[in-house]
Amino acid sequence: MGEEGRLLEAEKGTTKIFGARRISRILSVQGVYHFLHNGAALNTIKNFLSEQEFFNQRDSLFFEDVFANTIDNMDDLREAIAFYLDIPIERLSRVEEAVMLVATYELKSRLDVPLKTIINEAIEIDKCLGSNEGHRVINGVLDKLADKFR
Repeated sequence: MGEEGRLLEAEKGTTKIFGARRISRILSVQGVYHFLHNGAALNTIKNFLSEQEFFNQRDSLFFEDVFANTIDNMDDLREAIAFYLDIPIERLSRVEEAVMLVATYELKSRLDVPLKTIINEAIEIDKCLGSNEGHRVINGVLDKLADKFR
């Protein structure tokens, strides 16, 4: 299978094949979500994530960078996101917040990743994990953040 892994889409009952970077982003979003939800230590969260069957299919260097640095820079990232929201950041679902935090870290710090890739990946991950219309908010905020950081 190489750099690809399988993730089950429970709602649709199908198997999709995702690349190692997408898997890394999904794991990062899940980890940030857990951190936002219960404030667990990073090692505790990583241990939880490592139990998922597709964990070994991630790009481990990319995952370590994005996950750890999103958590480490969370206050600055939340501030950047909040500036472009029409609602208080506390009213966002935790999933949408986690997706935006991960994508905002990438926009700001991962200049090796194309802008469109970051935004498209955030939207697709939110469509899988988030609420029905959350991807629209994510798209609008990330477009504005892209102008700021890129």
